[in-house]
Amino acid sequence: MTATEMEVRKAFLAREILNIDNMDLLDKLQKTYVRLKNKLEKEENTISKEEILAGIDAGLHEVKLTMDGKLKPKTARDFLNEL
Repeated sequence: MTATEMEVRKAFLAREILNIDNMDLLDKLQKTYVRLKNKLEKEENTISKEEILAGIDAGLHEVKLTMDGKLKPKTARDFLNEL
């Protein structure tokens, strides 16, 4: 979606909301918006299963290279510094 398309959709939504004359509908809309916003923020802060598996895979690949002598082992100090 381009920036222009997003601005058009935002303007349309704002006009629709400004034309609502029903307080019950506005309350429900606000509650739904807050719930959806919180859910999206939580999802953004959550690591996906694919990201976790990719990290494990990369770590196991590094262990294999170290065991094969193709990669210099890390010291405990190096490991702690990464954290």
